[in-house]
Amino acid sequence: MPTINQLIRKGRQSKKIKSSLTIVHLSDLHEKNFGADNEDLFISVRSLEPDIITVTGDVVARSFQKNLNKPYTVRLAQELVKIAPVFFATGNHEKRLFGEMLPILMREGVEIATGKMSTLVIRGNTVHIAGMHDISIERNFHRNAAVFEHLNEGYNIFLSHRPEHYLNLMQYNIDLLLCGHTHAGQVRFPVFGTFFMPGQGLFPKYLQGGFVNQNTTMIISRGLGSSGYPAIRINNPPEMVCISLEALN
Repeated sequence: MPTINQLIRKGRQSKKIKSSLTIVHLSDLHEKNFGADNEDLFISVRSLEPDIITVTGDVVARSFQKNLNKPYTVRLAQELVKIAPVFFATGNHEKRLFGEMLPILMREGVEIATGKMSTLVIRGNTVHIAGMHDISIERNFHRNAAVFEHLNEGYNIFLSHRPEHYLNLMQYNIDLLLCGHTHAGQVRFPVFGTFFMPGQGLFPKYLQGGFVNQNTTMIISRGLGSSGYPAIRINNPPEMVCISLEALN
């Protein structure tokens, strides 16, 4: 039975945050089940009492599969929206099926972060959330990130499946950038880690963890599932990220 490594990270303290907020960030499930019908995953998410849940793509198992796993997609959406508002951005494995998948997610109450900005008010905090399709689906990420450009208040969260756009996105008034895609290499070698990542090349920098540059914090999830053949993770346990945003006193 696969288990989830709950990695707790704190986002940067911010003057834009008035009281603590908790975000659970899921990525790269690839139709993996934790317990019967993913019940262990839902129990883990629920135990963290999130205010917001974000999913940064690759719920679909493989990019070349012909049919969407509708029962998996529906159950994931139904159970997560019972816990907190859910926001979704596509990954590269959704490329062939996102046209069928997104209406299902929306019907179940999931907000699709691409192409619009959503605003929530939670315990006195104003939070703006937007995102982008994976670049395999739509390459114009600037248009999606620009929704934050002229905002003077509120905390801005952007969802991007891939982390390599980080430096280009900082100009758009993003406070927190949430990404996945890398699986932290999926197969990691002792001491050396990962040598290559598509989109980043040799000795990639943006694989996992947190990065801070100017006013933007990026957090990359190692993800929960596996892709490719064989679909295994070595020296790299599944990860569900919980982010605590705190007021700057």
